[in-house]
Amino acid sequence: MIDTRSLPESPVRLLDNEGNMKRKLAAVIIFSVLAFATVVYAQWGLFEHRYKYQLSDVLQAQRFEKKNDYWEGYVNDVLAGYVLLSKDWTGNLVGYSGKHMETLIGMDMNGTIAGVKLIFHSEPIVLIGLKEKNYLKFLKQYYGKSIKKEFSIGKGISMDTVTGATVTAVVHNAIILRSARKVASKAGILKVARRQGRSVRQEYKKLTWPELLKAGAVKNLRITTGDLGLAGNEIYLDLYYGVATVPSIGRNVLGETIYRDTMDTLEDGETAIFVFSRGEGSFKGSGFARGGIFDRFNLEQEDNVYMFRDADYRILTQIGVKGAPEIKEAGLFIVRGKDFDPTRPFRFNLVLPYREGGRKEFRSFKSEGTIPDGFLE
Repeated sequence: MIDTRSLPESPVRLLDNEGNMKRKLAAVIIFSVLAFATVVYAQWGLFEHRYKYQLSDVLQAQRFEKKNDYWEGYVNDVLAGYVLLSKDWTGNLVGYSGKHMETLIGMDMNGTIAGVKLIFHSEPIVLIGLKEKNYLKFLKQYYGKSIKKEFSIGKGISMDTVTGATVTAVVHNAIILRSARKVASKAGILKVARRQGRSVRQEYKKLTWPELLKAGAVKNLRITTGDLGLAGNEIYLDLYYGVATVPSIGRNVLGETIYRDTMDTLEDGETAIFVFSRGEGSFKGSGFARGGIFDRFNLEQEDNVYMFRDADYRILTQIGVKGAPEIKEAGLFIVRGKDFDPTRPFRFNLVLPYREGGRKEFRSFKSEGTIPDGFLE
């Protein structure tokens, strides 16, 4: 008689045990992921705030009439101004939480903001010790501001009451200004010159770094310590940017491989912008690592603003063109807004934080960008 106790375990049984183990492990992983997602969703839900509102909260008027996506306010049957909900105009702009900060905005017939009221947000500002009343105080700064003039974080809008909530403040500033300007343009308060776009020249010409700079294909924004109001006149940030989807610009700056990879991944109507810099300052910051948003820069064209998230970003480690300076940080950014036309003028907006003594300050800078005529049909 054979002693079966000394025989090895059946291979079939071993496989069954291994299969059971894998199924159990998979079940544990799925359960853990679902549990984590539930906790995260619940946590974000704790930060949601919705407030009651009336149109008269932001514009003094006796009656209101709905006109498409905004309201007209009347006093003694005379048109006194307009009221709008930001989600109807800039719903694509979202904050740290990934949700739009719904804002009620009123303005008079001259384009002066008559009132701003936050009606919904889910920003986790309490995590950084910021009280709700501080943020509402931040919003009060917009009262009396004219949308015909430039104002931004660090230029007319202070962050003294909301230090630490840079992402939220920068996005909310864009929401208020862009929403109001869109309605002002539609109502005839603001005249926006909409230029006809042109076609990009597809022929490739090899160019050196000095040639690209001279042609205006690569724009330069240089900021010194003096520009920040600090002592000295040393270079704080030396920044360069341009439109990567133009063959004679993108292929030269990025190199053949990265240029081709980039063009292959773009959807119809999307545009790639390269940005790189050197110096002590940073155009990236750290907001994108925490909340997925690059809060220090954006693009502006007419009454539209384009911000970037981590999903729009590809890291660059070097510049392909001969003669380019050494870089500290660089990136390739995809403009998803299909209404953006790189052949028409646009603006590169930059917000830089800096320390003055023990105090954190912000200052805004801008650069006018466009594709030079020599690269267009």
